[in-house]
Amino acid sequence: MSIVQEDVRLAKARVSAFARTSQDRVETARAVGNPETKTRLKMVVDPPNMSKTLRNVGIVLLVTPDPFSGIPGAALLGASYAVRGREAANLQSLASETARAARMIRDLQSLL
Repeated sequence: MSIVQEDVRLAKARVSAFARTSQDRVETARAVGNPETKTRLKMVVDPPNMSKTLRNVGIVLLVTPDPFSGIPGAALLGASYAVRGREAANLQSLASETARAARMIRDLQSLL
């Protein structure tokens, strides 16, 4: 094979690879551009805060003029402060827990 034919073959391979990656990028952008996908990705990266939701619902129930909604409102408001320290698992906490578990397994293996 001559040098020119080899250069042509490599150029075709590069163009083909560029076309494939470009198509993949377009498909990815189209999928991530979907509003439902954006919402779900946001919930994975930054999960909703349960404490804040309980607090808001409790305040709304306390503010309503109905006398029967005050008791559940106070209970929800108190529960919001009780669960304040318990956050939903996000990607960072999952990664740190996995690393911590791996360290514990290594430590246990070193004992054996």
